[in-house]
Amino acid sequence: MKYTAKYFKESMPIWKRKKDPILSRIIYRKIAFYMAAACANCGISANAVSYFSTVVAIIACGCFFINMHTLHIIGAILINVWLILDCTDGNIARSVKSQPFGEFADGISSYILVGIMCTAMSVSTYYDGGVFVEEKSFWIIIVGALASSSDSLMRLIYQKYKNTERDMADKGIVKIENDKRTDHSQVGSFRVRVESELGIGGILPMAILLATLEKALDIIVIYCFAYYGISCILATTIYIKKAIKKTHEYDRL
Repeated sequence: MKYTAKYFKESMPIWKRKKDPILSRIIYRKIAFYMAAACANCGISANAVSYFSTVVAIIACGCFFINMHTLHIIGAILINVWLILDCTDGNIARSVKSQPFGEFADGISSYILVGIMCTAMSVSTYYDGGVFVEEKSFWIIIVGALASSSDSLMRLIYQKYKNTERDMADKGIVKIENDKRTDHSQVGSFRVRVESELGIGGILPMAILLATLEKALDIIVIYCFAYYGISCILATTIYIKKAIKKTHEYDRL
């Protein structure tokens, strides 16, 4: 069978179309349909695309650490390429063949990108300056590092809660709640839409490219600090409250 972009477009589930951020639907996903067709016809698996996107993420972030504006622009372009690849592996997994550890391969790609990206962009801002930040202003690196740490910390807190909940459920102590973030019926909710539109799968890659061209990456770094920082605080609060609630329910038994 010879795969085409039309095949991937038509085989994409309705829930996934609704979940896609606006920019992904307009730009990235359309390119990814052609990329998925090329990869599938060459026998390249979804996991292979995911692992390749991890390499792209590392190179993209590495470009920002070097004091050369041209490399910063290349890094910003590669972040957009990463998003195309992120859409591509999903297209192949859904419409051609999924593989074991597909979720892992896809996940580490975004974890590595976001975990390094904010710090890398802050180093670039340190070299080039920005709209609000003068060159050699060290505090912007601290802000970038905190933004990166906030995203990683949020993921760790979520994973630790889910692992603990699963262990306790296996022992019959608690019941596992459905994770609404993976519930297809929730894709239209306001919270999910905000998460998808404002994060790395939404406006962020294009905003990074434009900001890099204009030497305005300080705005992106500060934005990421606020976005990931607030998300981390909210996630921590939510899961602590859930843990306390379930502890009280268990104590009443």
